[in-house]
Amino acid sequence: MNLTKLERLNLINQFLILEKLYPEDSDYYAKHRKALQEGYTLHYKWIFEHLYDELSEEECKEVLNILEMYRAIAWSYMQNTGKSEVDERRYQFAGFDGNNETSQLSYTSYFIIELDRFQELLYGKEYNDFNSHMPMLEKYRRMLAVWQGFGSQNKMSLSKDQIENVLEA
Repeated sequence: MNLTKLERLNLINQFLILEKLYPEDSDYYAKHRKALQEGYTLHYKWIFEHLYDELSEEECKEVLNILEMYRAIAWSYMQNTGKSEVDERRYQFAGFDGNNETSQLSYTSYFIIELDRFQELLYGKEYNDFNSHMPMLEKYRRMLAVWQGFGSQNKMSLSKDQIENVLEA
């Protein structure tokens, strides 16, 4: 990783501030600062090891579309069965694979837990890690194509057959 001298100076100053603000972690910040000051480029990447790759706007929208589809499945399931929650696993949002779909998994958790949205996808659970433990994105894409084919007026109130068509995609 290459950093300009100006970028290095800015980061050095940030680490100096962090050292003073958080004395209990000052050794951690001091080590990164020293690597920057002395130009140890091999260690620059360690500074950024806790930063995730960006999820594009399109990828975020895809996740939100998947969540909205499962929201429609949840609402329709409850409406069709007269139940107050989705208690059958087949109709519940499984999440994303923690090994292969990490960005989507993290964004889902952020959106539902941190932003407190789409709470009905928690299915009454106190904690949900949204890890499906298997790749799901391709299946969700097939399901989305079926669900979006119902048109905007019918997407949020699905019949039992429509739900099954989406789930079988």
